[in-house]
Amino acid sequence: MNPAFMLNGEGWPKYPSRSFGRLDETEPVYIADADEAVFAFNVVDASWSGFSSGGACDLGNMDRPNALAASWSNWFNGKPPDFVDVYDRVPIYRIEITSQRGSLLFSDLAAVAEEDWVEIQLGESGIGEADVFGSLSTAPVTAHVQYIKPRIPQSAALNLAFDMNTWPNSSEADIKTAIGAVPNLEYLIGFDVGQGSAVGLADANEDIQLYFDLGAGVYRNHFTRPNPLRFCWRKARVVVLSHWDSDHWAGEASDPHAAKMTWIAPRQTLGPSHAAFASRIAAAGGKLLIWGASPPSLSVAAGSQTLKFSRCTGTSRNGSGIAAEVSNPHLHRQWLLTGDARYDEIPLRPTNPIGVVVPHHGADMGNGSIPPLRPRGYVRLLYSFGPGNKHGRSNVQHPTSAAMTSHEARGWQHGGWSGQSPGICRAGADVLATAIHGISHLDGMVASWSAAPVLPFSTLPCSTHRFPAGCTGAPGEA
Repeated sequence: MNPAFMLNGEGWPKYPSRSFGRLDETEPVYIADADEAVFAFNVVDASWSGFSSGGACDLGNMDRPNALAASWSNWFNGKPPDFVDVYDRVPIYRIEITSQRGSLLFSDLAAVAEEDWVEIQLGESGIGEADVFGSLSTAPVTAHVQYIKPRIPQSAALNLAFDMNTWPNSSEADIKTAIGAVPNLEYLIGFDVGQGSAVGLADANEDIQLYFDLGAGVYRNHFTRPNPLRFCWRKARVVVLSHWDSDHWAGEASDPHAAKMTWIAPRQTLGPSHAAFASRIAAAGGKLLIWGASPPSLSVAAGSQTLKFSRCTGTSRNGSGIAAEVSNPHLHRQWLLTGDARYDEIPLRPTNPIGVVVPHHGADMGNGSIPPLRPRGYVRLLYSFGPGNKHGRSNVQHPTSAAMTSHEARGWQHGGWSGQSPGICRAGADVLATAIHGISHLDGMVASWSAAPVLPFSTLPCSTHRFPAGCTGAPGEA
């Protein structure tokens, strides 16, 4: 296993003095008006032996990166993977830089696009501090940024090694076949995974039929991840990945069965950790289906209901992923699953969305992200976040007052949160949440179609699970 995925190990040591990487995410998501922002980079140590002469990704010989890319294509075409050990050896890090507007460093960072490969030089002194993580779970070490160089000449080779340019798209028929026959869905379950997102769609027997994301707390927010963390695979065999941010797939690292499943993921720009994650699916015998720009949406029957997926219309990784809607035509009600996309980036327009998973754990999504109007009667807003979550060295914590205010303006009631910082108590009213800051986890959350389900669920966690590890994350709020 690549040390970057170890949950109880030391990860990769110290920090790379020189690295190649891509911008992974920012906080806030839209930094145009931000006075302070966190810039997180997904990088690989530039001194990795695989980049040297004769290495798997010899940067001086494009035949080697081309061969690596061809191996990916072979795997998607049904041949056994011959690249997995390469990604087990890649020294992958996360570099977080918190910077204030007006600084030279902020200007340099704000100019980096997600598709840019950059070179980052770190040392004992420099123009700003950085926190460097050697795995999903290790504490950061401090380094200093000496320079950041965008649009580097090694970009073409790095794309071949770590991006999905040579991965073929899956057909609509392949994706529908993978999802298979789904019965009527009775429960919308938001699992308590810490600062991340994992949603289960369950039938009347409380069996999860499909997962929408399988995330968990990572890096600085690893401490928010429950331990143990396992998912129920009694019926489910498919994970639809809303987008490639690690807090939406890193639950795989704590569940020995997750990588063996079928993962449906959007075509997006990737970095080193994402390619290494995909290689874990390959090594476990799982399947990865890539959904390109076409079709823009697809629907499958869920008994008498409809399960619809749509590619979002934004340009960032958050905004260009997959959103989902479950529609109950007999009740004329819907559930909306948003991932990290803004509402204005989601083509789905449910007319009576009585269950909504709030985008991006309750982040500030900007003025353009207008929530749907609150329907009458029984409704639920689901906020998935980890207790005491942190974002770089900033004071930002999810959920934000901006997210609460934007939903309240559309009629959604936040009970105990109203008029104060969200997340500091049990909200009640229309809100379900996975945590209370400074206190504890609230376990998972579950909504239905007409009324709050009766808890506890009899089968989550389930003693009759076909795997000895069982599953965790039973709903604690309904």
